[in-house]
Order: sequence, then C-alpha cells, then structure tokens
Amino acid sequence: MCTVEELQKNLQVLANQVGSKRFTAAKNLMLEGLVIVDADGNPVDPANIKYEVMLSPAEAVAEEAAVEATDVVVEEPKALADEVAKAVKLELSNKAAAHPITTRKEITVERKIYSRIKNFKNNDDAFRFGSWALGCIGFKKSAQWCADNGIVTKIANLEGNNAAGGFLVPEEFENTLVTLREQFGVIRNHARIVPMASDIKRMPRRSTNLSASFVGEASTASQTNETFDQINLVAKKSMVLTKFSSELAEDAVINFADDLAGEMAYAQAKLEDQCAFIGDSTSTYGGITGLATAVGSAGVSTAGATTAQSITLPEVMAAFALLPQYADNANAKIFCNKTIWNALFLRLAYNTGGQNAADLISGNGQLAFAGYPVVLTQAMNNSTATGKIMCHFGDASQGVYFGDRRQTAVDFSNSALTSFETDMLAYRATTRWDLVCANVGDATNAGSLITLKTG
Repeated sequence: MCTVEELQKNLQVLANQVGSKRFTAAKNLMLEGLVIVDADGNPVDPANIKYEVMLSPAEAVAEEAAVEATDVVVEEPKALADEVAKAVKLELSNKAAAHPITTRKEITVERKIYSRIKNFKNNDDAFRFGSWALGCIGFKKSAQWCADNGIVTKIANLEGNNAAGGFLVPEEFENTLVTLREQFGVIRNHARIVPMASDIKRMPRRSTNLSASFVGEASTASQTNETFDQINLVAKKSMVLTKFSSELAEDAVINFADDLAGEMAYAQAKLEDQCAFIGDSTSTYGGITGLATAVGSAGVSTAGATTAQSITLPEVMAAFALLPQYADNANAKIFCNKTIWNALFLRLAYNTGGQNAADLISGNGQLAFAGYPVVLTQAMNNSTATGKIMCHFGDASQGVYFGDRRQTAVDFSNSALTSFETDMLAYRATTRWDLVCANVGDATNAGSLITLKTG
C-alpha cells in the first residue's frame, strides 16, 4: 500500500531511472498488486489519480547513442523494467513498515470491514453510493469524486411541499433500493405496480359486463350495458428519519453506504407491507385500507375452530373454495405470518404426511401448501386466538394496486434531532406512493383474494 503523495514521488523516481521509452511498461509493473489510498486511508482507483511526471527524453537519446558507439548488447526493455519495478516495490515495502496507514493491522481491519456488506452486491457499488451520500452532506473530496465519475447530485423538487427538499437518489442506486425493498418486503413483489406521472392517477375499472340471452324469432333482445368505476391512486409521502455517527461517515464510506441503503429500504418496505395487509384507513397507515379490512364479506370464511391449532383441513379447503376461478391461477398464493404457518399449515402437512410433508421436513424448495406457494410476511396477524385472520389466499396482482410516484429523495442535517449537540448527522429519506386494494369482492361476490379467520 502507498498514499497518492508517495505514488507521485515514486513515479518520478521511476521515470528518472528508466527514461521516457521504458516508463509506461515499468509503471504498469509497479502498479500491479499495489493498493493506493488517499490521506484518509480510503482506497483510490489508480485510473482516477491525477499526477505529473517529468520525463527526460534527452537522456534516453544519449543512452542509445552510447550503446551504439560501444556496440554493447543491452538487456531487453521489459527485463530491465522488471528489475526496476522490483526495486521500487522493495523500497515501498520498506517505507510501508513505518507508515500508520499501511501497517499489517490496518490492512486486516480494512478487509474485515469490507467483507461485512450485505445490501450491495460488491464494494464498488457501495463505495459509489457512499461517495454520493457524503458529497450530498458536504464532503468536498466525495463531491469532487462524484463530479469526476459522472454521479450527479441534484435537489429533488417535491410537489406540494417546496420547503421539504432533498437529493434525488441517482437511478443506478434507486434500482438497488427498490430491489432491497422487494427483498425485505412482500407486497412490492406481488402487487400490480403502477407508475404515476402525477400526484393522482385514475384507472377505469369495468364493474359489470355485457350479457347474452336467447330471443325468439323477430323478438327484441334486452339491452345490456357495461358499467365502469375508477381506481384512484393519490401519492402519499412516507419518510424515514434517524441519526448516525459523523465519525462513521468519515472513516468507513462503504459500511456507511451499506447501512444507509439497508435501513432506508427496510423501513420503507415494512411500512408498505403494513399498509397492504393491516391498514385500517387511519393516519398511521396514510389513510390506506389494507386487505384485513378491504376483503368483502363474501370472501371471508370463518372456521368453526377458535384457534389456529384446532383448524381442520376441510375448513381450510372450504375457505380456498371461495376463490373465483379467474383468480385461481399461476399467481395464486397463500399469505400468512410465520407463526400461523407453523401453527396451522405446517401442522396439517405433518399430520397428513405424504410427499408434501417429506419436502417440508427436509426443507427442500419453496414453502407450499395444497400445491400453492406460501409467502410469509411478518406484517400480518401473528395471533392464533379467536376471531383472528389466519391467511389471505389468491392473486395479489389482481387485488392490490401499488402506485409508484417518484424515486427516493435523501437529505442530511447536522442540527436536526439534537445532532449538533451530540456530534451526529441526521438523515431523512422520503418516497411517494399509494396503495389501493381493489377487486377484493363485496357482500355478494368474492374477489381475487379471500380470507380465512378463526371462529
């Protein structure tokens, strides 16, 4: 390892030793396997380092002239460059022993920290996101690095609240955040995602169809008409607000980025799932009505048993039979809490035996019951007691519409939430979206999702 400043000096030494013709080959050999760090100890890509080296072509010409005059065979340029590069590496190694950044202990700690990332696919992506975030905070080195590498930091224009601005997360990082929200949550993976170009999106929905009937000769047919209603998506703003150490931001950009992305995505995914499954139309859930309330009474099956541990297989099958044929398709799934999965479905599978139980015991493949995939979500009810929802069953892509208004906006502050007094940094992350449970039936007809409850 060596710093950028040390690299500059050593490159000049190398140029003085090998001359202009052999400098490029010798430089490449010297950089091979060498880790370059900035003044703070952060790794730097050699391709992004700007340096100036004074080459002396006149000396190279004089050297060649002397060789021709004496007719002496000189080593091949590559062989000579190899020897020079080895000598320079040896010199760097000797200097590194006394340098505080390049001690063996620091190298071990650095590698250990990098191996802990769990939200980004690799260190490079985490470093880019961390540099963008630090650039937004005001770190000049990170802001310059972003400018040199084509990462734009721009202020978000938030409609309806001009005072609540923020930095729009670049598209390359927003894709990662969306992927993480899908990984942490459930509803984004199964609902119908509807892009919203404005704050309100109205989608026409056919509520009744045309009908055909038999008529006699020369008789007049009865007229029927299609009727339509609307699904209204109104963008709502959700926010994550917390604090983190200012020292962490300076000393571990990759881990800072990994934690920041993971926390933002997890908190948003949790709120989305809670709204989708247990939203009760109150302000806690942004006025969103979730499946627990939205599913029509014709699609709710109440078992005779009063606990999950006593529900029988015929009672489960009677509930599943309520699902209309159009929703009983390849997308049909069982949604339940892990506690209910163990108390109800896993219990029935073990009691029934057969290949299904053998697969469950061995842990092979996707969780399934009665041939349908099971999706676990901790946002749903986890109580096995009387009058509680055990599961939803059906095609969520037909029953839940998820309106996605805009990408994530992030802002930072060194004074909010008493950050100034505690030497912390506060950040807030906002997104705008809405969720509507539609096509879920009424008191007369079951919809695309049905519900099983205890008695």
